[in-house]
Formats: sequence, structure tokens, C-alpha cells
Amino acid sequence: MTKTNENSSATLSHEASWALAQLAQQRYGRDAPVLSWSIRQELIRAGFVSVPQAARNVATITPAGHHFLLVNVAR
Repeated sequence: MTKTNENSSATLSHEASWALAQLAQQRYGRDAPVLSWSIRQELIRAGFVSVPQAARNVATITPAGHHFLLVNVAR
């Protein structure tokens, strides 16, 4: 994990960490959570989520996001 991601994880809001945990759960179709623009931008800036240019509504958790969940949320 890079130093930038470590600094970002320290300032990640409660709502963003909750949203990241929700994204980590396997869901399909209408059950998939929809992120607000601000939460999605916070997760992207932290390096925890990536969004393909062609698919605006699809967010994928990065390896750094999985690591953040293991260290901070799965306790």
C-alpha cells in the first residue's frame, strides 16, 4: 500500500467506510448499493474504488480497498 493511501485511509469518513463494506458484499442487480457522488469521489481519491470510464454506475474495490476492510472494518 502506498503512503498516499495510508494517509487517505486515516481521513476516510464513516459513511465512506460503511459504503466500502457494503460494496464488498456480493450482490447482484437491484440489490447492488448505489454510491452518492461525494462518497464515490472520496473512495476514488483514497484509491479504494475504481470506476471504469464507460460504466458510470459500476464501482470495483481495488486491492487497497480490500486491505483497508481487512485491517479496519473486519475487527
